[in-house]
Amino acid sequence: MQGPSTKSFRQAFLENLLVSLQLQQEHTSKHDSSSVGAAMSLHERKLAVKSSADVAMAAARGAGARWTRAILAPASSACKVQRCRRIVIRCRGRKRTLTTRSAPASGGGASNEVARRLVRRRTMALREVIPGGRDAAVDEATLLREAMDYVVHLRAQVDVLRQVSEAVQRSGSSILQ
Repeated sequence: MQGPSTKSFRQAFLENLLVSLQLQQEHTSKHDSSSVGAAMSLHERKLAVKSSADVAMAAARGAGARWTRAILAPASSACKVQRCRRIVIRCRGRKRTLTTRSAPASGGGASNEVARRLVRRRTMALREVIPGGRDAAVDEATLLREAMDYVVHLRAQVDVLRQVSEAVQRSGSSILQ
C-alpha cells in the first residue's frame, strides 16, 4: 500500500488518471463517429473526469481496502482496453486480511440505548457514503478504518487534481502571452 502523501502514490495516480482519461476519450470518439455532430455535454465530461479520477485513485491505492474494490469492480467490466484491464486486475488481485475486534457487551440503561441508536444511525449513514460500505459483512471497526483510508485518499486526490489544474492554467496563460 502506498501512502497518499508519498510521491509514488501521486505519480501512480497521475499515470492512472492519464490512462483512464485517454480511454474515456477513445471510447467517446468511437461512439461519436457514428452520430454526426454529437459532442459530450459538460455534465458528461464532468462524470467522465470524476470516474477517471476515482478509478485512478483506487488503482494507485491498491487492493486491500473494500472501497478500492467497490470502485474498481464496475470499472473492470466497463473497460475495453487491455492496459486498463491489467491495472484493475493487478490492483484487485492483492488481498489483505483485516482483523476484526468485537466490542464487549455493555449494560442496559436509557442513555446506553440512546447512544447505541445514535451510533447505529451514523453507521448506516457512513455505509451509504463509503464505496463498498453497504456490504453486510463489514463491522463498525472495519467501516471506520475504510472511511478514514478513503477520506485520506480523497484529500490526496483533490491535492493532485488542484496541482494539475494550476499547471494547466499556468501553461494556458503562458501561451496567451
